[in-house]
Amino acid sequence: MIKVLEVPLEQDLSELSQELWARRIGHRINEHNGHQEIWLADPAYFPELLQLLRDWQQGQLTHTINIKPRASIGKQIEMGFRQWPFSLLLIMVSTLITAAIFLLSSDQLLSMLTIVPVVLQGSQLIHGDLSTVLQQGELWRLLSPMFLHFGWLHLAFNCLWIWELGRLIETEQCSKKLLVVVLVSGLVANLSQYMMGDVLFGGLSGVVYGLLGYCWFWDKFARTPLFFVRKGVFIALMIWLVFCWLGGSAVLGLGNVANAAHIGGLIAGSLWAWIALKIFGEGRPNSRRI
Repeated sequence: MIKVLEVPLEQDLSELSQELWARRIGHRINEHNGHQEIWLADPAYFPELLQLLRDWQQGQLTHTINIKPRASIGKQIEMGFRQWPFSLLLIMVSTLITAAIFLLSSDQLLSMLTIVPVVLQGSQLIHGDLSTVLQQGELWRLLSPMFLHFGWLHLAFNCLWIWELGRLIETEQCSKKLLVVVLVSGLVANLSQYMMGDVLFGGLSGVVYGLLGYCWFWDKFARTPLFFVRKGVFIALMIWLVFCWLGGSAVLGLGNVANAAHIGGLIAGSLWAWIALKIFGEGRPNSRRI
């Protein structure tokens, strides 16, 4: 997105925004330093925006009647995979694996996806070690725990945030960027939890915090922000992280939480945003201001 316009805070831009959406012109309006900013997804629409702005200021804005037929479910899924393929893939794989483990009671599948092999003998958990796993070439185990969920509520919570934050990165950047953030944050999250002495853990929570850290600190470090994650969302997830770290999840009957994975993912995602901006030189401003 590029910033194309600044207007006073007291101006009501709702009518102009509705017309832009009616014409399928992607944009965003946000408040910054006492004024409103209009950002365009595609700079090619800049001349049309200027004309609409003049018409709007003169009270001559012609409203577009935009009645679109409702797409079928199949068409909606197809469009979703075109726009956010990796976000949907993460959700689908996690759901299918969780369903297979619960419905088939497959301890073998569970053991294949934990960071090291685990076997329950009576009441004792027998497990391997990471060095042996790596020597045997089972490298997928460094990432596969993120697809394990130990309850449907756990799965739904994580998928909701993958849907929100993952789509945001794919929309504003691309699927490859999302893939990199997921790999980095997932790897660090899993290793962080393993270093705490845990072997039976899983979930996309570490990745969720990685995506949150990436989006939030990208906008903090970059000259041109992209994601505009609401401050309330960031604070709420930070409160949840601290609450779980202090044992609040156990008090609520939600069981143990992989706190080290959450923190590891958050640090990894935040650090990756800094590396992409400061070392790789991404996020340089490319905007026009009038």
